Amino acid sequence: MPISHFIILLTSLLCSLGRADVNIVTTIKPLQMIAEAVVQEYGSVSSIVDPQQSPHHFTVSPSDRINLARADMAVWIGPLLETHISDFFVQAGFEAKTITVIDTPGLQLHSIGDGQLDTHLWLDSSNAVRIAKVIAERAADMDPVNAISYHQNLEKFSSEIESKNLEIAQKFQSPSATKYAVYHNAYQYFEQQFGLQHDMVILQDPEVQPGIRETIALRRQVNDQRPSCLLLEFDSSSDLVNTVLNDHELKQITVDLLGKNVNSSENAYSEFIANLADDFYECLYE
Repeated sequence: MPISHFIILLTSLLCSLGRADVNIVTTIKPLQMIAEAVVQEYGSVSSIVDPQQSPHHFTVSPSDRINLARADMAVWIGPLLETHISDFFVQAGFEAKTITVIDTPGLQLHSIGDGQLDTHLWLDSSNAVRIAKVIAERAADMDPVNAISYHQNLEKFSSEIESKNLEIAQKFQSPSATKYAVYHNAYQYFEQQFGLQHDMVILQDPEVQPGIRETIALRRQVNDQRPSCLLLEFDSSSDLVNTVLNDHELKQITVDLLGKNVNSSENAYSEFIANLADDFYECLYE
């Protein structure tokens, strides 16, 4: 074998021996996107909840359980969001490799009407950076050979998000007189970060459909508020929306709340939050 070929082969072998493959499985895609920004080429990241489904109603399949069991790191929001699979994450022997995001120090947290924690916390990009920090620290512990890379990727992600936040804040610098409604109260993390506020909510609890009296009250609220725009999700009930709107015409925008339309990459979360800003801008200014 020529010496040059031997050197190439030896270098390749040493790289493969020194480079770990951290396998991360998340529940929802936004967490996958945050982890991808940290791990990049030094591991694999996947999610188990279809971005077109609501994590409120998702049930874990046997193949999902296998993927979670094989993961080096499992990341979820917590039992208030992924209610139907919480039993899997708290089982004996699994907690050691689990990151429960709601336990992350320093998170910006909000509650919904009855005082319950609002779990859509990935929509505040400052929270995304804090989550990325926890993932980077855990990955560095698992794979010390590439610890410097994980921390460098974290710094890059943090700078990218800081820059993106400035761009988004600039978009909403001028106040808008447009009244808008939301299908359910899922956006306040983004709204409060950038000084926005919806005027009405159709579905107060994603687990419970409104009754007749509540539906009548919602129709009356539509007539009183006269919103010009409604933000929907992929799984929004068109029957409920049509019943509540009662022929009231308004702009309807389907928001990609879980990143369905974003391709996996190290820049995926930044693209995701920019897309969300574009949806709000279209609702409020166009």
